Amino acid sequence: MKKRVVLTVLLSMCLLGGCKGKELTDYEKGMENLEKQNYKEALENFREAVSDGEDAAKAWRGIGISWSGQGAFDKAEEAFLTALDFTEKSEKNLRIDLSLYLVDAQYHQKEYQACIKTCDEILDEKKEKNGYFLRGSAYLHLDEYKKAEKDFSKVISGSKEYEDYLDIYRIYQECDLNADGAEYLELALEMKAKSPEDFYNRGRVYYYLSEFEKAEKELKTAWEKEYAPAAVYLGKVYVEANEPEKAKDMYQKCLKQDELKAEAYNGLAYCSMEQEDYEKALEYIQKGLEVKDREVNQALLFNEIVVYERSRDFASAKEKMQQYLAQYPADAAAVKENYFLQTR
Repeated sequence: MKKRVVLTVLLSMCLLGGCKGKELTDYEKGMENLEKQNYKEALENFREAVSDGEDAAKAWRGIGISWSGQGAFDKAEEAFLTALDFTEKSEKNLRIDLSLYLVDAQYHQKEYQACIKTCDEILDEKKEKNGYFLRGSAYLHLDEYKKAEKDFSKVISGSKEYEDYLDIYRIYQECDLNADGAEYLELALEMKAKSPEDFYNRGRVYYYLSEFEKAEKELKTAWEKEYAPAAVYLGKVYVEANEPEKAKDMYQKCLKQDELKAEAYNGLAYCSMEQEDYEKALEYIQKGLEVKDREVNQALLFNEIVVYERSRDFASAKEKMQQYLAQYPADAAAVKENYFLQTR
C-alpha cells in the first residue's frame, strides 16, 4: 500500500549512552542498524543473535522487521510467527506488538482474511487502536464497508490526532473511494488549531480535499511559526497551482533539514520532470535515494520509472520496474503501469 500501514519500529534497545564501555550484543547491534534503516546488516545481526542463544522472540522479531524493511513481507510473516512461538501467553504486550507487525506483513501481501483473524486475536487481548485501524483497512479492501466504518469509528472516537483521520482517508484513497474517505477529512476540520503542528495538519487535510488556497493559508501559518515540515506540503500545493518555481523554492528550503531531505529531493525531481528536464530529475532522485529514507524511497523509485517513461527510454523503465516490483509487489498502481510498459 502506498500509505504505509507500516508500523513504526519500537526500539526497546539499550540506549547508546548506557552502553559505553560495554561491547554490544548481536541483538543490540541489530537494533542500532534498524534505527539507521540498515536492514541487511540488521538481519545478519539478528540471525547471529538467534545462533548465539539470545532472546529468541525478540531476535526473530528483529528478523521480521528487517525483512519488512526490505519489502520481503512473506519472509517477515514467517519470522513474526516464529517469534510468537517463542513467547509465553503471559507476555501479553510482546505478543500484541508481534501480532501488529504480523498483520502489517499480511496486509502488504493482500492476505486480508488473515489480517482480520490476527486483528481479532489482538482485540480479544486489548482494545488496541491500531488493531481496529488495520482490521478496518482489511474490511474495506474486501468491500465490507459497514464493518470497515464500524472499526474506523473506534479509531477516531475521542481522537484529537489529525493523523488518525488522514490515515483512514488514505485507505479509502487506496481503494478508489476518495469521496467516502473525504468525510473523515471533514470531521478532522472540526478540531481547532492550537499549535504550529495543528496548522500544518489542517493544511494537509485541505490539500487532500483539493482546497489549495485554504491549504496554503494554514501551511503558511505553520511555516511562519517555524514548523519546518510545512514547507514540503507548501511545495505540493504550489505544484498543484502550476507554480513550479515557488514549489522548487520551498523544496530547496527543506534541504536545510536532514529529516526532510529525501522528500525535498523527490519534490524537486517531480518539478524537473514536469518541466521536462529529465536529466535533472534523475539527478535529484539519485540524491534522494542516497539519503536512505525508507518511507520516501518507494516514491523516489517509482518516479524514477516515470522519468524514464516520459523520456521514452522504455528499456530502462522496464528494467527499473522489475526491480521496483521485486521490492514492492503489492503496489497495485505499479502492477497496472507495468502492463502498460510491456506494450512499449
